Amino acid sequence: MNKCTEWDTDPKITTDLRRYAAPARGSQAWKTIFKRRTAVERVNAYLKEFFQLNNVRYRTGKRAKIHFDMVTLVYNASKLAADRINAQLNQQQTA
Repeated sequence: MNKCTEWDTDPKITTDLRRYAAPARGSQAWKTIFKRRTAVERVNAYLKEFFQLNNVRYRTGKRAKIHFDMVTLVYNASKLAADRINAQLNQQQTA
């Protein structure tokens, strides 16, 4: 048997998704989801600002996808390198 959740059967949620969201606004589940979303949006804004993702000018989606993949690879590699350098510095300061 399928277990029905509250939002599956609530007619308010099925009629007006903007007004009645699941999970409910202000609940703990909504707050954790919103924190993750804002973190992702901060990264997206950073990529648009410093890696020029606003100005991708390719005719095909393949090239734009490759550009995006390369940018995210560079971003993740730089963050990983910065984290490793900070960890080494912290380790040297405590020693």
